[in-house]
Amino acid sequence: MTLDLRPEIAEGLKALATAQGLSVEAYLQQLVERELPAQALSTSSEGSGMVWENGLFVYRTGKPLPAHIVDDAIRRSRQERLENILGNHS
Repeated sequence: MTLDLRPEIAEGLKALATAQGLSVEAYLQQLVERELPAQALSTSSEGSGMVWENGLFVYRTGKPLPAHIVDDAIRRSRQERLENILGNHS
């Protein structure tokens, strides 16, 4: 895809991209991904499967995870973080 921009807009985009440590292409990609609804970037038409969301592919089943699975994942993540910070003292 090609964009025809006025020179001052192109320079403004370049400055914004540079300020974030990105190329103009990466900066524009980030903008588009943030602005388009996740459904517009979906790779599945029936509402389940892999979808592009916030710069990552996410597997959607249409069903929420059980609470105990989420709780276990949070608990394990916190435990790993503590072990990385304090060391494993068990």
